[in-house]
Amino acid sequence: MLAFVKDGKYRIKVLQYLRDNPRLSSEIASYLAIKPASTSRILRDLKDKGLVNSISENTRTVLYSLSDKGKKILEVLK
Repeated sequence: MLAFVKDGKYRIKVLQYLRDNPRLSSEIASYLAIKPASTSRILRDLKDKGLVNSISENTRTVLYSLSDKGKKILEVLK
């Protein structure tokens, strides 16, 4: 799993940005200065690996948060 996270240019940055608070994908895209489509792909890949959770409350708005597995990965990377 560490290799997967280290392999992507933005994966570690996304996990670190989600460490303190859930975020919208648009916030993440703005923070990283990348296109929303790229952000969506990164988040989808991280979610598929169980590193982030998505939270949706019956709206199109989706918040992303760090999962327990994602928190453990960040601890290992310190």
